[in-house]
Amino acid sequence: MSERLLGWLTKRRELNVVKMVQNHLFLSTGCVEELAAATKKMMAGNRNDAMPNILRLNDMEKEADSLRRTIMDELVKGEFSPAERDDLMHLVKRVDMVADYSRSSGRNLQLISIDKYPDKMKDTITLFIEKTLDNSNTLNKSVTSLTSNTNDVMKYGDIVERIEEEVDEIYATARGVLKDLPATTMTPGEFILLSDYLNALENINDSCEDTVDQLRLIIVKLK
Repeated sequence: MSERLLGWLTKRRELNVVKMVQNHLFLSTGCVEELAAATKKMMAGNRNDAMPNILRLNDMEKEADSLRRTIMDELVKGEFSPAERDDLMHLVKRVDMVADYSRSSGRNLQLISIDKYPDKMKDTITLFIEKTLDNSNTLNKSVTSLTSNTNDVMKYGDIVERIEEEVDEIYATARGVLKDLPATTMTPGEFILLSDYLNALENINDSCEDTVDQLRLIIVKLK
């Protein structure tokens, strides 16, 4: 870690903001964990067991949104340069999208009968959600390394990008499977809801990649 970056991160107010950013990340990636757990339970036909995960997901997204507003207020008060303030604001906004898209996916999950889908669709969704959770966990490692080892930030950021590329392929496969499902598989409305669920999963992964891009920008500017 460069001396400048270490000094910037250890100022009293600035360090407090960075800790809030990391707490915000914990809540946002926690939303993905709850979504993954709910999806697996729904897939197994345990809808009632999945509802506590959905409720926690909604609560965590609301808490993350509230913390995002607090962080924005603190950034205005802190001794940041305009460029540093903007960079951190963009970072927080990108992380917040992980929580937003998780909640969006969770809303659609509640309305679809995922346990009744053909095995090919269920297998694709299972892989999709597992890769999404892996991506979210890797993003968590990248952001939390910001105050300790910038090399790890970059290392985990590279892994996020590789996972996102894999997810692109899974997403394309899922849409192909969806297109080929017989019309009798589900109602037209459920086709739309399932498509929205898949779109939100893809957007979670895109947001993970956007976040590590912003992390790289911060590190490069402060070295």
